[in-house]
Amino acid sequence: MNRITVVGNVGQDPQLRYSPSGKAIVKFSVADTTGKDDQKKTVWHDVVAFDEQAENVAAQVVKGSRVVVTGRLNKEPFEGKDGVKRVSVEVIADEVGVSLRWGQSSNTSRGQTAPEEPF
Repeated sequence: MNRITVVGNVGQDPQLRYSPSGKAIVKFSVADTTGKDDQKKTVWHDVVAFDEQAENVAAQVVKGSRVVVTGRLNKEPFEGKDGVKRVSVEVIADEVGVSLRWGQSSNTSRGQTAPEEPF
């Protein structure tokens, strides 16, 4: 089974476009950073979503949003302009959601509330 889950921060605002047949397609990148201090390593994942999910992502997700993406890896070979064969690797998203790991929760027992998020 080809499944992947990526948790990280969106690198730029998602780019929404439509195919000639009217199918919505959104592309964005997610930075997955592991390690601490001098040992930090960031891996960038290209993510693609389609149809209603693509439109929802474009409307709700912005650069810097922390997201959880589940989907499958898609590898497509292609030949670059320089004639060199390469492979494009993308996550085809089944689900995209906001990660609440670092979010602020409402604390009504102390009379405090979290600021409203744009989602």
